[in-house]
Amino acid sequence: MKAGAAIEKTVDIHEMEDCLEKAIREITTTMFDCDSEIIPFESVDLIPPGLSAIVGFGGKISGNISVHLSPENACALASNMLGMKINEMDDIVADAMGEMVNMLAGGMKKYACRHEDLFRISVPSIVYGSDYSTHSPKDSERLLMGIKTGSSTYSLQLIFANG
Repeated sequence: MKAGAAIEKTVDIHEMEDCLEKAIREITTTMFDCDSEIIPFESVDLIPPGLSAIVGFGGKISGNISVHLSPENACALASNMLGMKINEMDDIVADAMGEMVNMLAGGMKKYACRHEDLFRISVPSIVYGSDYSTHSPKDSERLLMGIKTGSSTYSLQLIFANG
């Protein structure tokens, strides 16, 4: 190695999982005024019919973080977040879930990027529907989590690669 050359630090899946767990706990206690717990991924649908909120990120690591919710769970979380009763998926629910995944990505960045700027975050995207799947590049790492926030359950998917 050349003298003075910087050593590139890579981030592994375990570090990212720890960062996400911290972000989930912080956001749910602050924004939803309740606790969250990580539950077995097998106890939730990977992509249930309903809504997926996705935030991409890029830089020294790149990928995306997404939450996948049924209409009932999306409405319940949006109701809790906004302090109003919401019974049907609409633009308000979509905006609330977009904000939730945006805060998760921001929290993950806060905990992962303590000493260097590893990535920048995109604006959230929302996908409605029941018949779609996701694909990730073969060199990427994938983390799947089941989450219970209050009485709502949902899946969280993180896909990333060191760049």
